Amino acid sequence: MIIRKINIALSVFIGTILILPSCIEKFTPTLDKIDTQNLLVVEGLITDEVGPFKVHLTNSGPVDQLYYAEPYLGADIHIIDDKGNSYQLIDKQDGWYETEDKHLEGIPGNTYTLNIITEDGIQYESMPVLMMDVPDIDSLYFVEVKKTRFENGLTHEDNWLNILVDAEDETGQIEYWKWDFEETWEVMIPTDSLRIQHGWDATIAYYTNENVNIDPEKKFCWVTMPSKTINIESTYRNPVNQIRKRVINSIGPGGDKLLIKYSIMVKQTSLSKDIYSFWERLQDVSEGSGSIYDRIPSQIFGNVFRCDGTGKALGYFSASSLRTKRIFINFYDHNIKTVSPYYTCLYLTEPNYLAPRIFFGTIDKGGEKITYKDEVYTMFMFCNDCRAYGTNVKPDFW
Repeated sequence: MIIRKINIALSVFIGTILILPSCIEKFTPTLDKIDTQNLLVVEGLITDEVGPFKVHLTNSGPVDQLYYAEPYLGADIHIIDDKGNSYQLIDKQDGWYETEDKHLEGIPGNTYTLNIITEDGIQYESMPVLMMDVPDIDSLYFVEVKKTRFENGLTHEDNWLNILVDAEDETGQIEYWKWDFEETWEVMIPTDSLRIQHGWDATIAYYTNENVNIDPEKKFCWVTMPSKTINIESTYRNPVNQIRKRVINSIGPGGDKLLIKYSIMVKQTSLSKDIYSFWERLQDVSEGSGSIYDRIPSQIFGNVFRCDGTGKALGYFSASSLRTKRIFINFYDHNIKTVSPYYTCLYLTEPNYLAPRIFFGTIDKGGEKITYKDEVYTMFMFCNDCRAYGTNVKPDFW
């Protein structure tokens, strides 16, 4: 079972600036009541993967205020299937609700319904959703492509790495597809010791060097991040029902993901037509912003309704089987320009001064290792402890 937290696109259109040759006039739209009230936001997906069933509840924010997702607490939540089984979800006090049974699996062919009763007695229910059996991912692979960018009046051509997926449903039952991914990459402080120079003070005629050993537990780490983009596609009315060369992720130059070793696990699920439309609308709003000619962001209602017929919740509840595939990419497999996150690190032996004890720039590898006499300070914690960036626990799949 997977859950990927999404930022539901709410009404965030506050004003449009109309620029005329002789004046600037601010336009403030009239807001409906629904634009200024809090609404329940539901995020739920159950799969045939082993794990507890999970649902996430938050409160939306009004359009005319800055908003940070507020967890909704105290709800009574059940997931009910068409076989008469009811699964209660326990409030984890952070907006997440999950079943006590950690080994539940959704069953393809079953239909599931989400039922929510809020703390003030309002009841919500989702449309029944059928868990369909999604086919396997045929291929997961990567190719290098050229992309052109314009900077300071000049044209530049960069290498990018596209990660692509192929899939096919020979039964013709799956017409709406969705992919999420989880990417993991290795990071390393590129030295066994740091050379610190002492005595950069005008009152001292000389300076001394000192090598400070880095604890091995702070040297090697792994960073894992979930996908933040919406990857959906429809094969409706496609006579062969195939997915070919679908770009799932694209990695450009200047980062550290491909510096040492990188892995991506792609998760493939199916969608109903209604849920596909929900994600399509959300994609239009979240990816089309920044210009007055873009679509105005709007409230994205899904398939969860108030039982008294007076409204809807934002968000969705869905069910699908899950197929995954993973690949690894080493530094020698590509020609993408990478940059170490440690290249700008600044190391000090005085916590409150940039001088006299300072070491700029490069990190010196090797050399005689001497037990350090002073604590070493950095402007950023990850400069001498990679655990500030990731975890030093090596993934099982690495």
